[in-house]
Amino acid sequence: MVWQKACLAVTSMICKASLQPQLPQRRFMPPPMKPHDVFINHCGVDTRARAAGLVYDYLRWGGFHPFLDVESLKPGERYPEAIDKAIHGCEVGVLIFSPNYGESLYCLDELVQLMETGKPLVPIFCDIEPSKLRVGERRVQRSSTAQTKKWADVLEEAKGITGLTFNSHTG
Repeated sequence: MVWQKACLAVTSMICKASLQPQLPQRRFMPPPMKPHDVFINHCGVDTRARAAGLVYDYLRWGGFHPFLDVESLKPGERYPEAIDKAIHGCEVGVLIFSPNYGESLYCLDELVQLMETGKPLVPIFCDIEPSKLRVGERRVQRSSTAQTKKWADVLEEAKGITGLTFNSHTG
């Protein structure tokens, strides 16, 4: 129930950000065969089982064609090229920040790409306060100073975007 409200809020924010689909009267709407209009950026270890999947399902139900790696990638596709195409083809990005987000090379690189496109972004802070979001220690140790600074800069910028907060333990 709480996630349904959060997903409705995300859908509403995305509609306001630039897209026009309204919630359909039907219960289920199959995805159209068109480019993805919403890119969902998330840390799978934290959010795949619940948050990201629910946002994906709710956006599909709302008439959108979202990209979620585990749902949208086809066997044999090259991951970097598919992600790049989806990011540049979308109209809006949903950023699901979580405790392990800053440790994920993929999350951080996707965030950089999304921020560089200048497209509207809708953050969801899932089980993490915006002030606690930072580049993970392992990423800092394994990456160049320039790359770490770039990630830290885009994280700071993303934290300044009004979004939603959600605590999966308390609802």
